[in-house]
Amino acid sequence: MNITQESKAELITSLVLNVVEADYIEEVKKSLNEYRRTANIPGFRAGKVPFGMVQKMYGEPVKADVVSKLISEQLDKYIADNNLELLGQPLPDNEKQGVINFKDDKDFTFYYELGIKPSIELELDDKTKVTRYAIQAEEETVEKYIQDILGRFGEQSNPDVVADNDMVMGMVTQLDEDGKDLKDGITKDISISLEKIKLKTIKNKFIGKKKDASVVFNMKKALKDDIEVATLLAITREEAEVLTSDFKIEIKEISRITPAELNEELYAKVYENDNIKTEEELRARVKRDVEESFKAEGDRKFYSDVTKTLIKKTDLTLPDEFLKRWIIESNLRETEDKRITTEELNSQYDSYRDTLRWQLIEEHLVKQNDLYVTQDEIKARVREILAMQAFGDQDGNDEILNQVTEQVMQNQEEIKRVSDQIIEQKMTNFFNDKLKITEKNISYDDFVAMVTKEMTAQA
Repeated sequence: MNITQESKAELITSLVLNVVEADYIEEVKKSLNEYRRTANIPGFRAGKVPFGMVQKMYGEPVKADVVSKLISEQLDKYIADNNLELLGQPLPDNEKQGVINFKDDKDFTFYYELGIKPSIELELDDKTKVTRYAIQAEEETVEKYIQDILGRFGEQSNPDVVADNDMVMGMVTQLDEDGKDLKDGITKDISISLEKIKLKTIKNKFIGKKKDASVVFNMKKALKDDIEVATLLAITREEAEVLTSDFKIEIKEISRITPAELNEELYAKVYENDNIKTEEELRARVKRDVEESFKAEGDRKFYSDVTKTLIKKTDLTLPDEFLKRWIIESNLRETEDKRITTEELNSQYDSYRDTLRWQLIEEHLVKQNDLYVTQDEIKARVREILAMQAFGDQDGNDEILNQVTEQVMQNQEEIKRVSDQIIEQKMTNFFNDKLKITEKNISYDDFVAMVTKEMTAQA
C-alpha cells in the first residue's frame, strides 16, 4: 500500500491511500477458505463447497471487510510512525472520495482528512498576572457558626407550648379552597423549625400553641423556597413551584434546644485539643475554620482565572470546520435523543473550543514540566479518601483499606476523577511558583456576587 501526505489547510492534512490487489488478496482468500470450511450449503458436505461458489456468495462483503481493516491498520501505523498529533479522528474526504465498487474493482484509492494539534509556545513567568481571592469570614458569618455550635451542644427538651425557634412535629394535610381536607391531597408527617418560617404572621400562628392544637398556614408563603417545600413534603420541585394550597398541621410534639453557654467546658467539647479559654479565642478559631472551608472556593476561582488567562495568552488556532464535522459524525453513534444538531453545535462551539484549547495547554504544561500523575499517586489518594470516609483519619484497618482501594482502582471513572484532582493540584502548585499572583481579601457575599456576575456575563 502506498500512502502520500499533503497539507490541505492550516492544521489539516490529507492522506491518500492507494490499495492494490496484492495488498489484500491473500487475506481475502484465507477468509473465503474459512467460510468454505464452515459453510452449511444444501447439497454439499461441510468443507466441500466449491471455492468459486463461496467466492460468488461472499466475495464482495469479505473483500470490503478485509480492505476496511487494512485501511484502519495502515492509517494508525502511518500516524504513529510519523508522530502525527491529531485532533479528533481521521475523516473521509467527501469532496474527493468517489463510490467504492468492491464487487468489480481490484485497486482502490481512499482519501482522508486529519486535524493536527497546533504547536504551543508558552512560558510562564511573573509577567503573567492573576489575582487570588482570600475569602474572609466576617463577624456575621462567625456569629452564625457560633450560634450553630451553641445549638448543637445545647440541651434538648419537649415543652408543651410552642415558642420562637422551636421545632414542631406533626401531620400536615393539604386543604381545598373551602378549608377542608383535599381529596387525594398531600398528607405527611413533617418536622418544621420555626427558624425556617420567613413570614412573621405565619410564625405567630404557631407561637403559643399547645400539643394537639392545629394550625392552618400556607407552606409556600411560610418557607419562601420551592426546594425547601419539595423536600419537606417529598414532592418534586416542579410540583412545589405550582403549589398554592393551605395546609393544616396537627401538632404532635414540640422540640426545643436551649443553647449551651459560652464557657471553657463548651470550648473543650468543640475543640478538645486546642486549650481554648476565652470567647475571643473561640471566635478566632471558628473564623479560621470558616475561612479554611472557603479556601476551596477561592482555589477553584483562581484555577479558573488562570485557565482563562492562558487560553487568551496562547490564543490557539484550531481547525474549526474540521472539528465541527468530526463532532457531528462522532455524535451519529449516539442514540437519537442524545444527538446534537448543527444549530446546537454552532451555539455551543465557542465553549467547546475553549475547553479543547485548555486541554491542549494542560497537556503541554504537563509534558514540559513533568507533572504526570502516576498510578502510585492515584492509589495513595484513593486510600487517603477512603480512610477519611471510613475512619475520619488515615489510621484504620490496613487490610480492609487495601482491599477496598484495590476495588476502587478497577473503576476507570473513579480513577479518572481522582487523577483529575491530582493534576489540578499539581498545576495549582506549579502556577503558584511561576505566576505573579496578587492576593486580595474579599467577603464571602462579595465573592459570590462577583462569580455570579461573571457567570451571567458568560451565559
